[in-house]
Amino acid sequence: MTHVNDDTPELQQTAVPDERRATLAALELAATLSHFEQRLDRMDGVDAILGETATKVQGLVGMQAWSFFLVDEESGDFSCALASSPRDRTRFEREVDSLIEDKTFAWALGRNRAVVIPSTTGANNHLLLHPLATSSGLWGMFAGIPQKDAESSDMGFYLLTVVFFSCASMLESYTLYRRLQHANEGLEQQVAERTSALVEANTSLAHEVEERRQAEKNLRKTLGEKESYRQHLEAVFSSIKDAIISVDLSGVVVNLNAAAEEMLQRNAEGVVGLHYTELQPACSNAFHDVLASTLASGTPVREFRAVSEDGAHVMILGSTPLISLDDEFSGAVLSGRDITRLATLEEQLRERHSFSNLIGRSKVMQSMFGLLENLAAYDTTVLVTGESGTGKELVAEALHYNGARSGGPLVKVNCTALSESLLESELFGHVRGAFTGAVRDRAGRFETAEGGTIFLDEIGDISMRIQVLLLRFLESKEFERVGDTKPRRADVRIVAATNADLGRRIQEGTFRADLFYRLNVTNIHLPPLRERREDIPLLVQHFTERCNRELGTQVGGVDEGAMAALVSAPWPGNVRELKHTLEHACVLCRQGYISPAHLPAELMQVPSAQMAAGRDRGQVPDMVLADSSGSGNGTVPTATPAGQNAVNFIVPSGFGRKKLDEATIRDAINQAGGNKALAARMLGVGRATLYRKMQALKIS
Repeated sequence: MTHVNDDTPELQQTAVPDERRATLAALELAATLSHFEQRLDRMDGVDAILGETATKVQGLVGMQAWSFFLVDEESGDFSCALASSPRDRTRFEREVDSLIEDKTFAWALGRNRAVVIPSTTGANNHLLLHPLATSSGLWGMFAGIPQKDAESSDMGFYLLTVVFFSCASMLESYTLYRRLQHANEGLEQQVAERTSALVEANTSLAHEVEERRQAEKNLRKTLGEKESYRQHLEAVFSSIKDAIISVDLSGVVVNLNAAAEEMLQRNAEGVVGLHYTELQPACSNAFHDVLASTLASGTPVREFRAVSEDGAHVMILGSTPLISLDDEFSGAVLSGRDITRLATLEEQLRERHSFSNLIGRSKVMQSMFGLLENLAAYDTTVLVTGESGTGKELVAEALHYNGARSGGPLVKVNCTALSESLLESELFGHVRGAFTGAVRDRAGRFETAEGGTIFLDEIGDISMRIQVLLLRFLESKEFERVGDTKPRRADVRIVAATNADLGRRIQEGTFRADLFYRLNVTNIHLPPLRERREDIPLLVQHFTERCNRELGTQVGGVDEGAMAALVSAPWPGNVRELKHTLEHACVLCRQGYISPAHLPAELMQVPSAQMAAGRDRGQVPDMVLADSSGSGNGTVPTATPAGQNAVNFIVPSGFGRKKLDEATIRDAINQAGGNKALAARMLGVGRATLYRKMQALKIS
């Protein structure tokens, strides 16, 4: 592997190294790598792995100083983990901060190989950068200053790549081992606690059983054995919150508690005497199978998680044999607990990278998602600002459908599409005879949106008269139909949007300041696409998949050149322009991968020069790849075979909230080439959720 830096000729070799010398160096490295892998339980930690890697690097390319920067899995920030000296640590931290600021650091990550760049400190030195990455993701970056007389060759840099890949593999193995060790320790602790609790429970149960037998002997003398047994069962049933259903050996329901009545939505009188197969609760297939197993074998069935056929309910089911007072097997007892709400909460925790149809992993979008989640639960008025095409209408939909008013209507009004007189009638309605053509009473949009949300788009362009009427409604929730004097009320939440500068319009006298303050209770500003370019790969994959579904195309993604052009484009039309651009490209491409030739000509004209200039400054990555781990910020480089174009397969984590029906799941698995973990990320759900849904739908 060669390094690319035309500006540092002093580090380029003037002659090809002796072939034999390079071969001996490769053999020597292969011999030392056999000692690089150790037993995980004997590792001294990350510093030992990095220190040994540094020793091997020094053996290949002499270094004046070196350092390792590791990436934090949650924040995505890089921090210095080890350096050749405390002084070198401080020096490299300043170097890396500068490289991150001017995007050179991200450029080096995108190369996924050794690169040599000038030092930012001004000294006559150069930096050697090499990512620490495996097929599962990025672990860090090596930064070093080669010695003045250090040799540089294809073989030397190839051996460096082998050493750093081995280092990244060890970091990955050690991290997974430590996580597994912690998990095992926690599991052992839980087992110990559970065992202790079971021993205590068994002891207590033994005492209770003995006391029960003695009490039953006394009760037989007065009430009789059957009456005593019935009363005892009723007391036990009434004290348990889990649903309990007992059946005899033939499968006929003998008894059930109140929780079971609630689960079946039937009274005990209508259930007792029926065969258990006639009952159709949630998760009915698992319900029947559990009882059938215990009745057939006389052995208990351990509690397990079951999903209803329609995927709407999740339950914990189990059964035990029913033993009579004569210690004879006489039936089975089923217990069930509905955990649908817990399962839903688990699912919601996995879906944090999107809010309704809004997509983005950038910090500004994640911050906006948190604000939307908070605002959805309240009826406060919201003003959405941002350039045209940024998705202001999607924000209104997210606030409505994720809030308490989701059961009510969402009414949308484009305030610029109608004249002043028509807009007043459209918003507030009119009575018969109010104007020519008003042949009957007609309710306005505010009345239509009763109990729901009204979205007023382009609010900055309404006339002063409409502003006064709207201000009155915001203050008192009252309005009058055109031509009527009777005040009316409407329980409506208002979400307004504009791409205009309302502050300037207030100064110009075309927009009322008091209305602005009433609308701007909470402001949500949507950033233009050019300010969150890290979201472009996610949006590209999202719109490509949508085009495949709606247009019947079979586009697998975009190649390196097309993605670079898309990332560097100015996008004056923002997300809407990007969507239309990809529709254009999919129509031309039809199948395979989108190349620059499939993009609109006007997109390739101006940005191409900008992109070339940006690459010279180290600000535009050569290729933008998706985070294959689906876990964090930005992009993670992966290796690309020589001579092949990089395919940018972006896997969304939780975007779109697709309906998990059989066709969707099978389509995702086919597109993922049978990789169910990748299919789960494409669908925006956890892998466990996908397996559970596949089991419910009987998809092999």
